[in-house]
Amino acid sequence: MKIHILILFTLFTCLVLAQEGKKVQFVGGARSILTASDFSSNEKDTITVGKTTGGYALIDLGIKINPNSRTEILGMFRINNAFGGFWGSDVTFGVRQLHVKGIAGKGIRYQLGNIDYKLSPYTCYNSNPDLILPSFGTTSIKEQIINYESFYKSNTWRQQGAAVDFVLDFSKSKDELKFKGFLFRLNPSNQGTLFERLYGGGSVVFNQHKNFQIGVNYANVFDVKETAQNNDVYRNQVTTLIYQYTYEFEKLKMELSGESGFSNTFSAEQKNAQLNDYFIHFKGNTMFKKTGVSLEAGCMDNGADFRSAGAQSKRIDFNQQNSSYQRFTNSQIVRPISYYDLYNDPTLYSMQFSTKLMDYNPAINNVLPYGIATFNRRGAYFSVNYSDKKERISTQLKYYRLGEIRGQGTPSLRKFDYFIGSVNFNPSAVFHWKKSHTIFLAMGYQYTNRMSKLALESIGLESYTLNFGVSFEMLDKLYFIGNTFWFKSNGNEILPIRDAKGTIINFQSTKIAGSENCLSGGLKFEFSKDVYLSVFYEHNTNSFMALNPYQFNQFQVVYFMKF
Repeated sequence: MKIHILILFTLFTCLVLAQEGKKVQFVGGARSILTASDFSSNEKDTITVGKTTGGYALIDLGIKINPNSRTEILGMFRINNAFGGFWGSDVTFGVRQLHVKGIAGKGIRYQLGNIDYKLSPYTCYNSNPDLILPSFGTTSIKEQIINYESFYKSNTWRQQGAAVDFVLDFSKSKDELKFKGFLFRLNPSNQGTLFERLYGGGSVVFNQHKNFQIGVNYANVFDVKETAQNNDVYRNQVTTLIYQYTYEFEKLKMELSGESGFSNTFSAEQKNAQLNDYFIHFKGNTMFKKTGVSLEAGCMDNGADFRSAGAQSKRIDFNQQNSSYQRFTNSQIVRPISYYDLYNDPTLYSMQFSTKLMDYNPAINNVLPYGIATFNRRGAYFSVNYSDKKERISTQLKYYRLGEIRGQGTPSLRKFDYFIGSVNFNPSAVFHWKKSHTIFLAMGYQYTNRMSKLALESIGLESYTLNFGVSFEMLDKLYFIGNTFWFKSNGNEILPIRDAKGTIINFQSTKIAGSENCLSGGLKFEFSKDVYLSVFYEHNTNSFMALNPYQFNQFQVVYFMKF
C-alpha cells in the first residue's frame, strides 16, 4: 500500500510540475494481450489441460524530468493487471527503469542507473543467434514484444551501473579522440560464497575526419576480493583493436574494417587451467552508389579458448523450461523449447551476462551459437545486398564457410555451411497502387559435417528455416497479415558436456529429426506508427518428439502502444 501511495503522489507532483513548461515529459508504453490456446498430442492425455485462456493489460509510465538543459532524470513505473483479477486483487506495481544522465563540464557525458550499452562485437554485444531470420507479420509483432520486455535495442545489453564518455577535438585537423568508460554490477555478494562481481572497461578511439579510424577496447568481468568467504576470484579480460578505412569515389564507396584481440580467463585457485587465446576478424565492403548493390567479404579466426562473457552471453539458455505446457501426455514428459516458443514466450529471455557457456540447440544454430564471437571457428563469409531506390525490392544474401580450429574429443574437425537470405517485394511501388502491399520471403540453411574413419565420430546435421509472409492494406491503415514459418532439422551431433568452469568432461551423442510448421493469419489496424491493434490465429505443429508429436494453436488479440 505504501508503494501505491508513493507512486500516486509522484504522479500528482509531476502533473503539477508539468504545467511549468517542458521540464517534465511523459514517455512509456502500454500493451494488452488476450489469448486462447489449444494444445493436443497424438497420445491419449487425461492429465494435461487442453485449453487455456489468459491475458493482461499493462502500462509503463515514464516521467522524464529536465531540471536544466544539461540534466535528464527518468523514472518509469509499471502497472500490470492480469485478466481475471478483479478490484485490484491481481494488480502488480513495479519500477521498470531509473536513470540520471547529463553533461558535466565542457562535454563529459555521464549516465547512472539503468543503461543500454554495447562496446564492440567481441567485447560487449547482445547478438541474436537463435532468431536467425528477419521477422514479418505476426512474428514481427511477437518479436517486438520480446524486445520491449527484455530491453533489446540495436544489440545493447540493459545493465545497472555507470557510464561516461567525452571527446577531444583537434580543431585544426578536425580529428577527434573519443573516450568511453563503464562499470556495471553483475551480482551482489551474499556475504558467504558469492563474490561481488563487476564488469568494467571502455575504449579509446581516434577518428581521422576523412576516412580513418583506429581504437582499443577493453572489457573485464572480475570478482572483488574479500567480498566472500573464499579466495577463488574470477577474471575474464578481453582486449581488442578496431580499425576502419573508408574511401569514396564518384560511383562507389569502399571500406576495410575489422577487430582483433585476445582474451584471458582464469580463477585464482586454477591459474594453471587458465584460458588464453586470440581472434582475428576483418572484412571489406564495396557499395555501388547508383545501382544500390553492396558486396561484403570477410575472414574470421576465433581461437578455441577465446572467451568473452559480454559478447558470448546468449539471450536464451536452452537448459530451462517453457512457461506454458511444460509437460504433457499421461507420462508428463518435459516439452523442450521449440522454435515457436522463441517467438511466443518472453520469459525465456534473459538480460544477464553469463560467465559460463550457456546451452544451445544445435538444430536451431550449430554454426554460430554464440553469435559472431563464437569460439573455435575459422573461415570466410560473403554477402550481397541490393536495395532499389524506388523501394520496389530489397534483398540480402549471406554465406559462411567455416570450420573448427581444434577438434572436440577427436583430431577430426567439423565443417560448417551457413546460408541466410531474404527478399522484400513491394508490388505497390511497381504498379503504383495507393495502398501498401508487401510480400516477404526469408530462408536459412545450416549444415554441419565431420568425417572420420570411426563411425561413432562422424557427424552430419542439416537445418532448414523458412519464413514467408504477406501484408495487404485492404482499407486505410487496415492490413491483412499472413505468415508461414517452417523449420526442419535432421541428422546427428555429438555435444560436449561441461562443468561449471566450462571444461569438457564428457560428450553426448544426440539424433535430431523433426519439423515445425506455424501457419498464422489475421488483421492489423495501425492508429499510428507506434500504436496498433492486431487480431490473429496461429496453427503450430511439432514433430521433433517422434513418439509424441503435438499441436499448439493460439488465438491472440494484441494492442500495442509507445509514446
